[in-house]
Amino acid sequence: MRDMPIGQIHAGRNANTDGPSGCASPTSRLCEAAPQDRRLTQAPRKQLPSPLAPRSWLAWVALALAAPAAPPAPAAQDASLAWRVETDTGRLVAHRADGTFEWCGDRLAEVTCWDAGGKERSLALTPGEGWRIERRAADRGLRLMCRQEEMGLTIALDFAAEGDVLTARAPASDIEETGAARLKTLRLLPRLGAATEGDDGYLVIAQQSGALCHFRDKKPGEHWVSVYQSLCQCPMPLFGIVRGASALAGIITSGQFDARFCVSTARGPKRQYAIDPAFTLRSFRDERRLPDDIEVEYHFLPAAEAGWSGVAKRYRRHNFAHRGIRSLRERASASPALAYAAAALEVRIRLGVKPVPHEVKEQTPETEPTMRVFCDFRRVRDIIDEFHRQGIARAEFCLVGWNRGGHDGRYPQVFPVEPALGGEGELRATIQHGQSLGYQMVAHDCYYGAYRISEDWSEDYLRKERDGSPQKGGVWGGGQSYNMCLARALDLFAKRDMPQIRALGFAGLHYSDVLSIIGPRPCHDPKHPQTRHQDAEAATRILALAQKTFGGAQSEGSLDFAAPALDRLLYVDCDKWLPLTNRPYVDARVPLYETVYHGVMLYTLSTESVNSRPGEDAYLRGIEYGAVPLTYFYGHFLLDAAKNWLGKNDYRYDDPGQLKEVATGLRRVHDDVGRLGHLQMEFLEGHRQIEDGVFETAYANGQRVVVNYREEPFALPAGGTVPPRNYLLLESPR
Repeated sequence: MRDMPIGQIHAGRNANTDGPSGCASPTSRLCEAAPQDRRLTQAPRKQLPSPLAPRSWLAWVALALAAPAAPPAPAAQDASLAWRVETDTGRLVAHRADGTFEWCGDRLAEVTCWDAGGKERSLALTPGEGWRIERRAADRGLRLMCRQEEMGLTIALDFAAEGDVLTARAPASDIEETGAARLKTLRLLPRLGAATEGDDGYLVIAQQSGALCHFRDKKPGEHWVSVYQSLCQCPMPLFGIVRGASALAGIITSGQFDARFCVSTARGPKRQYAIDPAFTLRSFRDERRLPDDIEVEYHFLPAAEAGWSGVAKRYRRHNFAHRGIRSLRERASASPALAYAAAALEVRIRLGVKPVPHEVKEQTPETEPTMRVFCDFRRVRDIIDEFHRQGIARAEFCLVGWNRGGHDGRYPQVFPVEPALGGEGELRATIQHGQSLGYQMVAHDCYYGAYRISEDWSEDYLRKERDGSPQKGGVWGGGQSYNMCLARALDLFAKRDMPQIRALGFAGLHYSDVLSIIGPRPCHDPKHPQTRHQDAEAATRILALAQKTFGGAQSEGSLDFAAPALDRLLYVDCDKWLPLTNRPYVDARVPLYETVYHGVMLYTLSTESVNSRPGEDAYLRGIEYGAVPLTYFYGHFLLDAAKNWLGKNDYRYDDPGQLKEVATGLRRVHDDVGRLGHLQMEFLEGHRQIEDGVFETAYANGQRVVVNYREEPFALPAGGTVPPRNYLLLESPR
């Protein structure tokens, strides 16, 4: 990892006056449906095709692949919407035709801009703020041309309904700035459906695993949470509001790479609660305006889906229908490497690294420090042999730092294989040895950071800041790192090196560092400029190349722009740097992300889960959230031991006796993977707290896992006992 994922949530200004508000009330006369309501009905979307036929070479795979690949279709609903926009006030009102609960907002948008003098201003997109709103007919909806003559601004807003989805869109091509003013941000339908203090329900915040904010007991404020900017923020462009037996799921379908969510708590005298998206159109006045359209889908869920789980499942269905994402079961049926990894213990071994930190930040061949060798290729074979002796039958070993200079040593240069570890001959022998015992052997590489010590060094391919200077990353084994423009990294290095790495014998879920943990960044180099959107596309293409070359791809974080090309990720939560439950707007953590992506990708819960042991809280939390364990040898490598972040425990050994002890403990973890591995092919369908310290997770095949954090056994009401600090796998109730 190059940069610590330390993105922050910016606590905004307190709102002490009652500003514009939304309403969502089944009885409000102000929100009563008008004759101009538009009612449209959509036939149910077609289900995805069935998965490919399972392979017979693994019995558990054949069993796991037997079920359908697509999520179950929801029960048939009358999915028409009644909605209207009042151009004289800017109010939007919508409700499902099969319900009476109405979602209201009193303004279409808010913008910030720089005026002719460079002063930043904020404007509500309402007639009261000088906007002239012209209504035009459009397919399945309407177009509103919004003009602010004083500022010389024009914004087109398109609204269209299909089924129970209302889509709001601001096409980039229809934004005009004819005066001196320049737009900075656009906040779409702010505070739509805002609740007030004490109302029944909660906000659904897609931050890390997922968070709920109940409508009570908060300090007034606006809290900004970025989409995709780091692991600690929102890894999905998803938000939700649950109001009693009604719920709204919002999905940003365009503009998500430059989006933030505003979480409003106890705002104004009415103490309102809301969540809505805002988009950065430019970061500084003379920057080119965002070329992407702004588009948000508002899914008005039926009562049966009105909860955070329903919000997650709606996004999951959206992913299958519109993003080209396929289930783990379907992909595994065509990839033996992925099928193996889904039920194997993941073991990362850091082989060697130069001292971190080191006083020499800009290394040369003369000043390069000596690499610290933790585990050469012969010792890797010792680990493999001990695993085999202990009966750990299924494991994927990822070798970290096999390349020239060790871990983060000379990127983007990887060859020749590091001589201090034994060189290429010993590496090939180690790969072949592991594979001969039935293990999967994969490599770690990186296309994000570059170091001056690299033989491939050039500033030409680096990502540039707005002043033209190279963008710096962290300081690691190779010294000061500089971030590469990912499109250039793909063309210059990934395409060159991956075939050569594969030729060493590596095959399985190839690991490319950083790509899915740090959000997309722009590049201001005029020779290869990139938007955040384009940067994300380049990262995804690197992962897709790894899938094609090695049979699968993994990376570090959960940012889901990479999901179409990602098979495994290391961390969902950010507890080490920004514990979710410490945020002032969070009442509870829920497996929102896991409900979307279990059965799609393999994941470990957090850095705290690394090397966690049976019975420990982090280990149990991983089982509760459907995660897979992650084992790391020599994970702690920083010279300042207090700054190491990969779990509380670190696996290392000095003699065969210590290695045997480590492997004996890991046999228990391996056995849990064997018991629960088949569930990785299943969608997570439900999660609930049974009692204090006892939680149940339900899967699509009908099985349930009950996790008991208590120090004493827990007797289930329907029979069976969950041992203390343990779990129990239950079959589907008959």
